Amino acid sequence: MKASYDAQLFSELYDIQPQAVVWNQPIWNDAGDAIIDFEFVYSNEAGLKYLKLTREQFTGLRVSNSPTLDDQLRKSVLAELVQVYQTGVPAKTNVFNKALNKYARVYRCKLREGVLTLVEDRTKENMIIQQLEAQTAQLQEQKTMLHNLLRFSPAGITVTEVLRDETGQVVDGRTILSNDAAHQMLLLNDETISSKTVTEMDPNFSQSTLQQMALNALETGEPFNAQYFFAPTQKWIELSVSKMDDDHLINIFLDISLTKETQLQVEQAGERMQAVFNASQSGMFTFAPYFDAHGEVVDFTFVITNPTFAAYVNETPEVLKGRLGSEFFPGYLTNGVFDMYKETYLTGNTIRKDVHYHVDGHDLYLDLRSTKVHDEVLVTFTDYSELKKTELRLEKLVEELRRSNANLEEFAHAASHDLKEPIRKIHVFSDRLKNSLADRLSDSEMNMFTRMQNATQRMTSLVEDLLSYSHISATPAHPESVNLGKKLQQVLSDLEVTIEEKKAIVEIGQMPVIKGYSRQVLQLFQNIIANSLKYSKQDVPPRIEITAKMVSGADVAIALPPDAAEQCFQMISVKDNGIGFEQQYADRIFQLFQRLHGRSEFSGTGIGLSIARKVMDNHHGYIWAESELGEGAKFHMLFPCAG
Repeated sequence: MKASYDAQLFSELYDIQPQAVVWNQPIWNDAGDAIIDFEFVYSNEAGLKYLKLTREQFTGLRVSNSPTLDDQLRKSVLAELVQVYQTGVPAKTNVFNKALNKYARVYRCKLREGVLTLVEDRTKENMIIQQLEAQTAQLQEQKTMLHNLLRFSPAGITVTEVLRDETGQVVDGRTILSNDAAHQMLLLNDETISSKTVTEMDPNFSQSTLQQMALNALETGEPFNAQYFFAPTQKWIELSVSKMDDDHLINIFLDISLTKETQLQVEQAGERMQAVFNASQSGMFTFAPYFDAHGEVVDFTFVITNPTFAAYVNETPEVLKGRLGSEFFPGYLTNGVFDMYKETYLTGNTIRKDVHYHVDGHDLYLDLRSTKVHDEVLVTFTDYSELKKTELRLEKLVEELRRSNANLEEFAHAASHDLKEPIRKIHVFSDRLKNSLADRLSDSEMNMFTRMQNATQRMTSLVEDLLSYSHISATPAHPESVNLGKKLQQVLSDLEVTIEEKKAIVEIGQMPVIKGYSRQVLQLFQNIIANSLKYSKQDVPPRIEITAKMVSGADVAIALPPDAAEQCFQMISVKDNGIGFEQQYADRIFQLFQRLHGRSEFSGTGIGLSIARKVMDNHHGYIWAESELGEGAKFHMLFPCAG
């Protein structure tokens, strides 16, 4: 299975680099015990340009079928990739690619579950070296050509003459020839370079391995390549040194500070990933399979563990390494967790599960994730036991509240129903008594009868409203398609007498069809429109406008829950020209038994708008009001769009 790589991290580190950067991932045989190929997974733009490939041609490319490699180079590249991947030891080589007709300096290192390759195009530099080697025998005759070559070469070129003591031992060196590129890279002029010895220009040279390599080249004639940090300019240079004769060395070098910086960034990235692993608040560890005599996976052993997991079992990562998982969690072999890890190891599938680990004396809720990495399983887990147990306690409390509310609603329904008959009898008998005693009652006594009958009438209205409220609480099992236009026409028919008495004008726009509960929707609009008719201005005919439009949760004037911001709603607005109210009471009017006016001004029980809000709650919608005293009111209702 291919290991994942952090595309964003690779992009941030390498896309801006001027050098070609490529990342290859191994391809294993069916047995999983040998690498048979490498796949090209990532390349920056410089890499594609160097390989002369498009992004489409690069996708799915392997070493074995790459058109950018000839047969001989393909074998050596594959062998080098395998060597670097398996040993973890970086490799540096100079290659000539016949397929591209290019020389290159190649640096490879293992990164994550693959090999990162940095390619520096050395075609021009190698051509220069070849030309110099071919022309050294005719140095005097070709002095002008050499001068031009040195002058215009992009590489720094110097010739060093060795300085010997009286015994003939080399003790230092002096630059006798240098080109402009060398001056720029070393930040030294020709006079300074020629007037100072090598150790005077760089005191660190005499103690460096570079000095020993230069002496060896002078003695054996074998050229060498090296990277060297030139302290005076704080630059890294890539240096090629060749012997000219017994007293002279030719030095060709490039400023590789950017490449070296990339290399250091690669190393830092590896260190950073290790730091993230160690600092993670989630427990993380890698498991290696443990086989029985028949080759069956029967357990796993810890390979790498981060401090978080080690502390979880009161051990250190060093102590856990190589120990069996069952030694610490014997129950995991039988509760499905081992089977999860085994499946990941055998199939390569990443698996994530919420596990209630209720064995080994533990009662834990764990979020487990297993991912195959090479021949091991990476396990990441988070213990959310406290959160889960709190959630279970809350669910229990919610269920208890639900039962309590259901009992209260049942009580309200029963109580309201049982009160209707006694109230009706009080009203009937008081009316009979009033009529039979009419000629014997004083005005004061007659007023008492009238007030008593008004009280029973209000009580009857209150009981009926309570019954309506309890009916609204009993939501039908399944919603149905409700044509709001038809429902509004039915409401106007029911309120026809009041509308005619008040000479009201009601305008209804195009209405949608929603999913809901027909009877409740009818009661909702009946209460809203009746409210507008009731609170109309004296001697001013009521005017009610009802409109509809489709909106998203983010477009409305009230703050909705985050999950409703992108939800689709049908917004129904009812606007009137009544007496209105102060906006500070906009929420209070929807509360049970809340009234803004006395009974002497307007009749009612204060339940109508509470029923309206209850209906909207049952439809998973929202209702709110906007108003200004004396300027009418506007009620808005949001119904979820019919799916």
